[in-house]
Amino acid sequence: MKIVCISDTHNHHHVLDGNLPDGDMLIHAGDVAIHGSVAEIQEFVDWFSALPHQYKIFVGGNHDGALEYSRELITIPENVIYLENQLVECAGLKIWGSPVSPPYRSMSFMWDDERRAELYPQIPEDCDIVINHSPAYGTLDLVLEGQNVGCQFLAKRLAQINPRLVISGHIHEAYGIIQKGSSTYINASTMTRRYQPHNPALVIEI
Repeated sequence: MKIVCISDTHNHHHVLDGNLPDGDMLIHAGDVAIHGSVAEIQEFVDWFSALPHQYKIFVGGNHDGALEYSRELITIPENVIYLENQLVECAGLKIWGSPVSPPYRSMSFMWDDERRAELYPQIPEDCDIVINHSPAYGTLDLVLEGQNVGCQFLAKRLAQINPRLVISGHIHEAYGIIQKGSSTYINASTMTRRYQPHNPALVIEI
């Protein structure tokens, strides 16, 4: 299974036209928009739907307000899977996805400690892939100022279940891929810290 990973395109998804690698599955880890309007998100979904990958999965992010507050106004085609704290099985893989991040300013899907502590134990023990907009604390979550800003409750659950693949975004400058034990962690942010869409898609085979 060849999986292509992107995130944090922030309305610049068209820069990927002609540059997305072929693959069986395309995963976007959130922040498809800037302002989070219905129109922005619908335009992204329509673009995403037209891509050739057999499986197309995305989660929201803190910039994607309409997915939290006006979800009923967005039409998601049958060939696109949107996950909001949900599990789906594709091609024999169990995939759990969430748009949630720790609080920062007043933005979408930013849950306090109590809510996140209750959320992440819901990830099944036999989950193969976890998609979460925020990275886990201590893994691809280091900002330029020198702090780790990922979610400690997500990190705890991932250490318990050791999924094969963890895909996030959110922290643009933490783009990259690392191996921790039996788990591969990816921060697939397309944008740099300066909101320039320079980071290519990351590809992994599992």
